[in-house]
Amino acid sequence: MSRKSRETPATAGRLTLRHIDDSLCFTANEVWAWFVLPTHGWAFRSDRQREQLLYGAADGLAWLAGHRVHLRVTSRPYPAAEWAKRLHGLTPSPLETPGVEPWTEHMVGMQKHLRYQTMAEKQVFLGVRIASRAPSHRLIAAIWRRPGNIEHARLLSKVEQVAETVALPGLEGRPATAREMEWLLRRSVGIGLPAPTGLCASGEQSWDEEDLSSFSDAVEHDTTRLGRTVRVTSRDLGDPIERHVAVLSVGRLEEIEAPDPGHEPWLSHTDRLPFPVEWSAQMEILSGAEARKEIQRKLLVVRDMQRHYAEHELDEPLALDRQARQARQVEDQMTRGVDVTAARIHGWFRLAVAGRSEEECLERVRRVTTSFRSRRVSIEHPRGQYGLLREFIPGEPVSTVAYRRRLPALYVAAGVPAASSQLGDRQGPYIGFTAGSSRRAVMFDTHYATELRETSGLVPVVGGLGAGKSVLLGLVTYDAVRRGIPAVLLDPSGPLARLTELPELAEHSEHLDLTAAASGTLNPFEVVAAPARASFTSEEAFQEGEVLAAQDRKLLAMDVIKMLLPPSVDAMPQTSLVVSDAVRATRGDRDASLWDVVGNLEKQGNPHGQVVANYLRDMAELPLSRLFFPQAEPGATRINSALTVLTMPGLVLPPRSVPREHWSTSEQLAVPLLHLASWYATRAVYGRSMQDRKLVALDETHFLGEWSAGRALFTRLGRDSRKWNTCVLASSQNPSDVLGMDVANFMSAAFVGRTEDEEAARDGLRMLRVPTDVGYERALATLSSGRGEAAMREFVMRDVDGHVDKVCVDLTANPALLEALNTTAGRQPDREPTVVTGGQVA
Repeated sequence: MSRKSRETPATAGRLTLRHIDDSLCFTANEVWAWFVLPTHGWAFRSDRQREQLLYGAADGLAWLAGHRVHLRVTSRPYPAAEWAKRLHGLTPSPLETPGVEPWTEHMVGMQKHLRYQTMAEKQVFLGVRIASRAPSHRLIAAIWRRPGNIEHARLLSKVEQVAETVALPGLEGRPATAREMEWLLRRSVGIGLPAPTGLCASGEQSWDEEDLSSFSDAVEHDTTRLGRTVRVTSRDLGDPIERHVAVLSVGRLEEIEAPDPGHEPWLSHTDRLPFPVEWSAQMEILSGAEARKEIQRKLLVVRDMQRHYAEHELDEPLALDRQARQARQVEDQMTRGVDVTAARIHGWFRLAVAGRSEEECLERVRRVTTSFRSRRVSIEHPRGQYGLLREFIPGEPVSTVAYRRRLPALYVAAGVPAASSQLGDRQGPYIGFTAGSSRRAVMFDTHYATELRETSGLVPVVGGLGAGKSVLLGLVTYDAVRRGIPAVLLDPSGPLARLTELPELAEHSEHLDLTAAASGTLNPFEVVAAPARASFTSEEAFQEGEVLAAQDRKLLAMDVIKMLLPPSVDAMPQTSLVVSDAVRATRGDRDASLWDVVGNLEKQGNPHGQVVANYLRDMAELPLSRLFFPQAEPGATRINSALTVLTMPGLVLPPRSVPREHWSTSEQLAVPLLHLASWYATRAVYGRSMQDRKLVALDETHFLGEWSAGRALFTRLGRDSRKWNTCVLASSQNPSDVLGMDVANFMSAAFVGRTEDEEAARDGLRMLRVPTDVGYERALATLSSGRGEAAMREFVMRDVDGHVDKVCVDLTANPALLEALNTTAGRQPDREPTVVTGGQVA
């Protein structure tokens, strides 16, 4: 290749920028002010909220009429090292097991996984041209090698005015710092290369012309004059890194509905692609009065053509009539409309994609072009790639006037370049990534709500069969235990007991099979923990706690007795009276048992009380009844392990659709067992100090809402979780099961899995506090159910801060945990996999 065939001249590497002073950038002839715009959530928001966001952004652009602006949308790798350092600081006593991967190595592995996943956070920069530089100011800058104080003083009022405009609702921008400008410059010069890490270590707030060469000298660009890509090579020390970059331009755009209910914003459409896409848009913002002159000239041309057809008595083309009507409508908007509808934007919208080879880069170009066809936006691949690539660098001029778009300000705002996913607390363990408009890491700290937001720790997890509830419960519990947080997990079916077999948890875990537990383990009077004096600040508060505990024991005992009775006997009015008197006689003492209630029924001398007592004695003869009919002195086992998994294998829960009178004896016994097991699990909360972190995970909680004792348990957990510093994970199949227990005000976060029933989907959206009947019900029905061993379960999550988006639960970084939590039917983990053609495992 001859030197003459190259597009880049000898001086092409020099930047147009001459000086950077904090957020101000000086070129030879212009002064720009750069701002950082915050990202906004877009998914699962109402049309009203989206319209407010669009009109706010359009207002912000309209208020900048008369300025040229440069919009830069880029991404920054997730700060995995900072996240790991913060999480380690929030984990003072991690669980350590000799001979097993320590906590520090576990955190290193998670950092590597996050980097491998190439998750990035969107960053949006907005540059505004403040003024042209006077010749005297350029002369002073040439002498002093930096802009003079006089120039700064004259720019002060304009910079403050623009900063106030950009900071208003809609844009909400803040001035960029010198370090952020350095990062943006290095990112723009080296588009396609790995994100810059070697930023300047000094704390200087300015960059002089002599130092700006460090940006361009670190990267080499190479392309042919008619080349389709630019080869970008890093010139830092070490092995050179080479990428091929192609710059695309937005062509014709059709009118769209804003907000478009079926699509994401057109400027954020590329966030869905599995590779990064950079945006650069240089725009002239015209007020209505300025833009009206050009429209009027075009309207005169159209009218002249219409008269020409009329003079020759010919029918004018329909397209000409449409142009005339449209021009009149636009003229009316500019004449009578407010600033947001009258303002127009003339600009160039460029996209940059990169690949490790030219073939990969061009393939990504094809995918970008194809993906925009559904948005009725044409994407062009122009010539002159090096000049187009330079446009991404702050301060560089437009290389060609081709593909200039003339758009209303509201149309550009409808692209919502700042739309992104905002989900998670950014400090807890990694649980997955957003699967909506962009791919961002999601962190979930079990005690972020109680310790920082001072709200409830109740977190419902709902979804249909196979939605992945057990996987999510197991993952959150596993991370909490590794952080040294004691956890109790109630899993009636039992597969989550495999967590106790993991090497890192085995020495600190206990699997308690309640069906094989000692007699009286689930005694209704014993499972309600006695209040500890150290947990109360005064004697009066302690006595009140004892009274409430006694009331809970009596309420639970009454419900358990009614669950054991046949529906026909329970429905009799006399039953409630005799049972209430018999339970009241126990005074809710912790040493009482159901045998005391049976004795009190027999002592009443009431024939109906004797009937109830006889039924209870018959039920006490069943094998599992020994759990709440103690044969010896009552006394429940204390829960002291770091992880305790309570299971009840063989428990047959009645189907929800079967009336109670048709339950079998085993199904009738299963319901009180589940209730008592749930109360037994809460002993881990009230048996420890109020300040200590605790976690309780309950499965099959939908049966609790059908009885007053179950609703009381939920209310108590939701009310006490904050002051007892407890995260309560409650799993159920239908959102209405949780909403029906009057704990909506106690929910800090929520996870809703695959829900196909439309009414259940509406309840799920109410739990997420998302508008109903606007189409989001279909989103819950299309969530992945996690088929296959390596499949990822999808949920719609509402975090503690109120952000809602779709999250994909990711366990690929921990294959052993994934194997332990996999409950797919028909799996045979002990069988050796068979390798077939293509490398797939049969």
